[in-house]
Amino acid sequence: MSDLVAGRVGLVLVSHSRALAEATEALARQMTGEAVAIACAAGAGDEGAELGTDATAIAAAIERVAGAGGAVVLMDLGSAILSAETALELIDPEIAERARLVAAPFVEGAIAAAVRAASGATLAEVAAEARGALAAKAAQLGQDEEAPARGEASAQPIADATADAAIADPHGLHARPAARLITRAAGFDAKITIEDVTAGKGPVTVTSLTALASLGARQGHVLRIRASGREASAAVLALAAIVREGAAAPEPAASVAQDRAMPVSPGIAFGPLVRLVRATPTIPEDEAADPSLEAQRLRKALVEAAREIEVALGGGEILEAHLALLRDPAIVDRAFALIERERRNAASAWQGAIEDAAAVFQGLEDPYLRAREVDLRDAGSAVLRVLLGGGGASLPEGPPAVLVATDLAPSEAARLDATRVLGVIDRRGGPTSHAAILLRAAGIPSVAGAAALVPGTCGALVGLDGATGEVWVDPDPATASELERRQEALRASRRASVGRGGRVKLACGREVELWANVSGLGDARAARAAGAFGIGLLRTEMLFLDRLQAPGEEEQADLLAEIFAVFAGAPIVVRTLDAGGDKALPYLDLEGEANPYLGVRGVRLSLARPALLDVQLRAILIAARGHDVRIMVPMIATAAEIKAARSALERAHEALDAEGKPHLWPVPVGIMVEVPAAALTVEGLARHSDFFSIGTNDLTQYTLAAERGHPKLHALADAAHPAVLRLVRAVVHAGRAAARPVSVCGEAAADPIAAALLVGLGIDKLSMGAAALGRAHDALSRRSFTELSRAAEDALEADDADGARAAMSQRA
Repeated sequence: MSDLVAGRVGLVLVSHSRALAEATEALARQMTGEAVAIACAAGAGDEGAELGTDATAIAAAIERVAGAGGAVVLMDLGSAILSAETALELIDPEIAERARLVAAPFVEGAIAAAVRAASGATLAEVAAEARGALAAKAAQLGQDEEAPARGEASAQPIADATADAAIADPHGLHARPAARLITRAAGFDAKITIEDVTAGKGPVTVTSLTALASLGARQGHVLRIRASGREASAAVLALAAIVREGAAAPEPAASVAQDRAMPVSPGIAFGPLVRLVRATPTIPEDEAADPSLEAQRLRKALVEAAREIEVALGGGEILEAHLALLRDPAIVDRAFALIERERRNAASAWQGAIEDAAAVFQGLEDPYLRAREVDLRDAGSAVLRVLLGGGGASLPEGPPAVLVATDLAPSEAARLDATRVLGVIDRRGGPTSHAAILLRAAGIPSVAGAAALVPGTCGALVGLDGATGEVWVDPDPATASELERRQEALRASRRASVGRGGRVKLACGREVELWANVSGLGDARAARAAGAFGIGLLRTEMLFLDRLQAPGEEEQADLLAEIFAVFAGAPIVVRTLDAGGDKALPYLDLEGEANPYLGVRGVRLSLARPALLDVQLRAILIAARGHDVRIMVPMIATAAEIKAARSALERAHEALDAEGKPHLWPVPVGIMVEVPAAALTVEGLARHSDFFSIGTNDLTQYTLAAERGHPKLHALADAAHPAVLRLVRAVVHAGRAAARPVSVCGEAAADPIAAALLVGLGIDKLSMGAAALGRAHDALSRRSFTELSRAAEDALEADDADGARAAMSQRA
């Protein structure tokens, strides 16, 4: 038995019939292969040929399969139970502690337990899965009343609602729709399971991405969704709708000629060849002196890793899938169990849980689903980096180059600086990987599956055509010259495609400015290259995310000056420190709050720490000299707050004047409208503000009283909700009346449907990540303002965000 299998829960099948036990094992192995240790202790006499059970044989079977994860023992008839109980008395007490005799249906229970065990579930979870195995059959036959009325099996959920849905997504039930199912399911007061009726796999609970992945469900497979509880009916309808949805966007076909790589992202790239350098931290093997402290370290690391991934990926379904992996009970519970039972340190336990889950993905038949292992390891590495420090991937210093990587991870793709990376060659991977999706969104030419064309060590120059899959290593001079010509033609074409001067012209001729949200120098370069009108939101807190000591005035001014220089001649909106809430910068040493989202964050924190604000304002004014810089204050809820912030800015200016330090003055000062109070009193705030920028993320959170990122409130985290749209309209109207520009810099600006609704309400400045600029341009350029305005009016009358989105889609 391999170490991996030994770490999982094993199964012992105790039956009077050897043939029955072996046939049951064969059924279970159809679901799990060799991923789970299964032993039969069946029959009596020579080679179990006679009907009966043998306690010594059962004891031996338990000892064989009860590794670190323990063993579940399933029995068929009465005397089998007696024999199993006797067997526990015959074996080592420590092993007996890890064995569970489970009152479950023999065949159904064995299959359910094997599938759950293969996902890396704990002993208790596997036992519970076995006990509940009859619930699905009872519900399917409409014989719920015949289910056991008492005992452990009766405690399992009986379906109150059932729905069948065929998978429409051409890639089957892969990570992104699975993550959506988990997130959506968490919002219902119901216990939900899904089984693949077509393949005969499951059921599995809709809490674990790994468990859903273990179904290996493909396009066209019928999934049966069962739910019990108060909101069972609504739950199955919502989840069935997700299953029936097709892929969000078509992706390139993988069929290519043998002398070519797989096309991933169109475009020509040619330049020096550099390889992605990964630093893999060494996993310590020392035993945990205090398991409770190690568990605490892991819990904190999971939170921190989620925050880092959110910063890297920004938003969207890929982020959702990564976060689902970090919350996956099959992984997280497994890691905590390894800490508790085996006294493994946090990093070792987490790595063990990731390896167990990776084995589930490796065992899947469908290559697309199997490739999700890269995402699993990406999310797992983020936690290890937090626990152990260091690690991660980096590019060698030097001029812009073509990057060669092996299995580029999504977080690595998201962090690529488009000004330094001309193109990407993934030696493995494929056009449907999450990294490939991100590369296409960023407009970085790339190919995948190029190991045969680009060996491990070769070449100084390399070119690629992301549309055809062609790769040239050290091309001859004529070919190199042609590649350079085509590469420059592509750049010129893209500069024009974002629109004239960072604007998109609607079908009616009206123009909308496309600005960029920026968190650092790399973002700024990418946004400039993408043709952004200006920087609509410079997140200053992100510049010093990992600092233990507060950055000084000179350091802040130097870094800001580098970013401002990238957008020389263009407008730049700098947001003052927006910390607190979900942004707990280490050097701030914030006090714990019962509800940090409603606590001392944003401008409240800046005003509470005037020295911190003073240093930042001075740095901004010094760096802004010679640039078109505006200052924006976050989390304004009252006029007193913006007046206090303006006073602080005046003092900073006066102090710099007195010291004779050159700086920009005067500076327009605006507010970020992200609190309903600000939106509802915006007419009065206009007397103290030079412009408004609507932060749709927080405005949605506070309007709908739903914490951002809360796993059970995902459905409420949609800026297209009519309540949010009404507040946006109020700000637009007040801005016009007071002649104050109004823009949107939240994630909604990058959402094609939400952005269309915002423009329909009168917004003419949208700020988003550089990668989304082209998508926003394409989504808006085909529509007239009249069309968008009518759809927005319909959306305002909708019942919810889905209805509002439908209003826009129907007008498209």
